[in-house]
Formats: sequence, structure tokens, C-alpha cells
Amino acid sequence: MKARHLTSLGICVLMVLAACSSSDEDAGATTTTAATVSTTSTTTETSATTLETTTLPPATSTTVAPTTTSTTVPLEELRPLVAVVGDGFDNPVLLVADPDGGADLIVEQPGRIVRLDDARTLVADLTGVVLFGGERGLLGLAFHPEFRTNRLAYVDYTERRTGATVVAQYSVAVDGTFNLASRVEILRVPQPASNHNGGMIAFGPLGNLWIGMGDGGGSDDQFGNGQRADTLLGAMLRIRVGVEGAAAYEIPEDNPYADGSGGRPEVYATGVRNPWRYAFDGDDLWIADVGQRRTEEVNVVVATSPGLNFGWSIMEGSECFRSSSCDPAGLVLPIVEYPHAEGCSITGGVVYRGSAIPELDGHFLYSDYCSGFLRSVTRDGDAHDWTEWTGPLGNVSGFGVGGDGEVYILTLSGTVMRLERSAA
Repeated sequence: MKARHLTSLGICVLMVLAACSSSDEDAGATTTTAATVSTTSTTTETSATTLETTTLPPATSTTVAPTTTSTTVPLEELRPLVAVVGDGFDNPVLLVADPDGGADLIVEQPGRIVRLDDARTLVADLTGVVLFGGERGLLGLAFHPEFRTNRLAYVDYTERRTGATVVAQYSVAVDGTFNLASRVEILRVPQPASNHNGGMIAFGPLGNLWIGMGDGGGSDDQFGNGQRADTLLGAMLRIRVGVEGAAAYEIPEDNPYADGSGGRPEVYATGVRNPWRYAFDGDDLWIADVGQRRTEEVNVVVATSPGLNFGWSIMEGSECFRSSSCDPAGLVLPIVEYPHAEGCSITGGVVYRGSAIPELDGHFLYSDYCSGFLRSVTRDGDAHDWTEWTGPLGNVSGFGVGGDGEVYILTLSGTVMRLERSAA
């Protein structure tokens, strides 16, 4: 039987930790009708330009890689599966490879970072400073590109005392544990509501730290942050950290508002609602942005393009949001989207560059918190649905690339799965 294809399009919202579109606070708002995306339609290419990308080889890890094969099959005949490699984790939201080559790390939303090993080895306990509940908690983890020499790690969490988003730096001991006394606060962003926290942090192709910030929460962009560059909310931030002699961070010279004129110096792009999550693939940036109540979306852009506007809240996905008509000129439109008949809150997402399933090379994989499907889309808009073979995955809360280079999928109930190919 052939794998099902999707037409290209994208996003909206509801997840316990990524901003739910059917929440009480969102009820009653009006938007235009989103385009319906059929799961049985043929693949449609978009006008997005295909770019050559370069990726670094994955770090080594104690994670055992699945059996690989040099034999490939047409995508229509591919039957990917998922294998459970761990369970019993406490609200896991992210998997990150250990830069020292040890067992992969699981970020648990209540505030712990533990290893994907039999002992569930604890490397950091931040529960004393993390406010956990709903969409709040410990949401992000990233290691400095020069970790082998500076031993620096960064986390994104909701502060227990104030509810603000905090990005903090820690030094990591040779045994992999975080030195909690080494904490340096890098950035603090007050939050006007409890939802739409974003929370993903990652280092981009030029070595800068990116921070995905939601629009401040509530519903319908009620605080008006989506189209403002003079706030750190509703934006993709980009800063330089780990610089010797710098108190906290520096502003990259090529940030669009680096001199403070026209916007906050930290802002690199605007118009996101709740990016949950994003990933770099060479020079490309893929963002899964949770929508309001009609549409969930995936965007892909060249990461070195400053000043981009992803459209929220002028648009939700490819449809006008504030009124029945709008001007999309100058806005980034999604490469793929789907309506809430097919889910409620998108969960991104990583680009596959592993060796177990070479047919998926270059595919951005994503899911939905409510329907638990597994789908993928390429840079040129070739979209596929793999759920017939994997089955619904549950309340998918995050993805990650392990030290073995393979893709892992996490559910909020505590399960960690690895994407594998069928032996048949």
C-alpha cells in the first residue's frame, strides 16, 4: 500500500504546553475559513526555492543506532515505524544529544534534565526555580557550539517567582552534571499571560543563540505583540552568548534592529504566535507555529535573512485573520498547513538526516498534540503522512535528534520513541 500524500499548507493550537486553540479564553473569536487539506490528495509543490544545505555529522553517543540498510525504496513504498526506547519520564518535552557523547538528555517540563539510560541519571534539577503547569515549565536546552572548550549550556524556563521567561547559562562538569551555582541569567522576558511561552532555544548556523518567543498569550493576539518589533514577544530573538568579557550577551551586528532603531536589538524576525518548535538544517530554519483555532502551519526560510515577518496576527496560516481581506505582501507564508479538523496544536519538528531511513533525508518531521499523526514535508513542498504505518503517536510534545543521528519523538505521558524503518 502506498504512503499517503498531503497538499502543502499549515497551523494552529491547543496543547497543554504549546498553546491550545480550543481553550476557554480563545472561545468566541472570529477568523476566516482556513483552507481544508485532504490527507488523501496528491502531493502539490510550492513555489519555495530548494536550497543546498550542509549539515555537521552527529556527535557520537551511547545510544544504540537502529539497524541500517543501503537498500532504498520509493517513498510510496516506505513504511516507517516507531520503537519505544524509554517511558516513565515526567512530562518530557525535548530530547537533546549529549555533546560529550553520553546517553541522550531528556528535558522534563517540571524542571529536570535526565539521561535516556536505565538509571534515568539526573544531570540538572531546576524544580526550585521553575514554575510548572499548563504551558509553563522547563522548555528548552541548548549547548554552546564551543561546548568542548567552554562547557556552557543554556536553558529556557518559566520562573517560579514571577512567571517570566528566563534564559540562563550554566557550566557543565566533566561528569555531565550542571553546576547550579554557576548560573548566569542571560535574558528575562515578562509574560502578560500564562500561555504562548515558546520556549525553544537553539544555536543557528552562525553560532548565535535563537530564542523563540510566543505573542504573550491570551487569545487573538490580545496584547498586540505579533506585528511589533519593539517587544521581545511574538518574535524570533537572536543573540551572541558565551563571549569572554561580556556580562550576558552581545547583539550580532547583522540583526535588523541592532542599533535599536525601529525595534529591539535582540529581534531577528516578527509575526510568530507560539513557535513550538523550530529546527535548523544547514542554512534553513524550519518553524512549527501553533495557530489560533483554525490552522496549524510550518514555515521554512533561510536563517540568514534578517527582518522576516511570519504574518501573525495579520494572517493565521495562509488566511487573513483580522478581517476577510488583507495584504500578504512581504509576509512569509507557510510551506504546509492543516485545519483543526485534523488536529489542534502542531508539534515540531526536526529535519531527518539519519542513516536508518535514507529515503527521508531532508524531510521535516512534525506531529500534532491532539491527533498524534506523523507527517513530513521537504524544502520543495513534497508532503507525506506516515500515520498509516506508525499509528497515532499520542500527545506528542517534542522531537529530538539523538547522538546516533536518528529522530526521536516524545509524548507528554512520558514515552520516548525512535523512528525506524520496517524490516519488511
